[in-house]
Amino acid sequence: MKTKKMGLLLALAIGLEGLLGSANVYAARAESPYELNVNGSFVPMDVQPLETDSTLLIPIRTLSSLGLIYDWHASEKSLTVRHPSGDVLTISLNSPKATKNNQAVKLSVPAQSKNGRVMVPLRFISENLGDRVQYEPIRKMIFVNSADYQFDPKSLNPHDLVKARRAAISLPITTDFKTLPFGTKTDHSYLFPAGRADSYIFGDGETHTIVNITGGKAQALGQYIESDRANLFAIAGAMTMKTLADPLLQPFVPGDTFYHRAGSAHIEATYWTGDVLSPAATMKSLDFSTYHIYSDIIQDIPQER
Repeated sequence: MKTKKMGLLLALAIGLEGLLGSANVYAARAESPYELNVNGSFVPMDVQPLETDSTLLIPIRTLSSLGLIYDWHASEKSLTVRHPSGDVLTISLNSPKATKNNQAVKLSVPAQSKNGRVMVPLRFISENLGDRVQYEPIRKMIFVNSADYQFDPKSLNPHDLVKARRAAISLPITTDFKTLPFGTKTDHSYLFPAGRADSYIFGDGETHTIVNITGGKAQALGQYIESDRANLFAIAGAMTMKTLADPLLQPFVPGDTFYHRAGSAHIEATYWTGDVLSPAATMKSLDFSTYHIYSDIIQDIPQER
């Protein structure tokens, strides 16, 4: 499994030689779905967003946690959206025209219907209802926050490690370097340093992104793609070595890894017991059948170190 490979490759970087063969970084994989996070919580979507004319349309009802109230008018094929602020939008299917508080406004792309769900341009909602929208391309995630939402840094308290790690992956990843030109794939995994939630390595089945969290913000430090054994195919950001001995990777040995394949209800978690440098070190694996929303990828595992 990919999670085991990640943990073993990192072990190789600090001297556990000969445990793994070559990794094929060119394996073909399907593109992953989008994920939606509203006010710090991941939201399930029974209908995936639409991409059309460089615009992303989402099912409007997925934003209900913002306090929106909806009225569908079947005869007119229109939807009225009421915001807690008092603003009211009326949107008609297949029309670029809409109203805000009875004043005409325009959509960049007409609202559409998909599997019985009204799909609206994401930025139209944010621009007309005052909610903040951010798209994170590394994980193909959409973040929507109400104007008064503030991330609670106390949620990163490591005394509740599951809660802290779920909060950590609920922050949008920002970058200040040119990221590697590889798309997000189906497989998603998170590798955390043992007992910590303030950093992680996100893997999409091909590209790995090293993330550090400070001040309630998730900042990408670097990226890499595996090659064979302890070597790397490509690096970016603050990484300086094309091997798994790069200093940025050392805090993740030993580490706890969580893995999920899109479309599956299963999560695999792996962790080390004992001193990872000792011949007696053991990598253990647990399987959970509890995946419903994206944050479920983080599970409670024994701390046996």
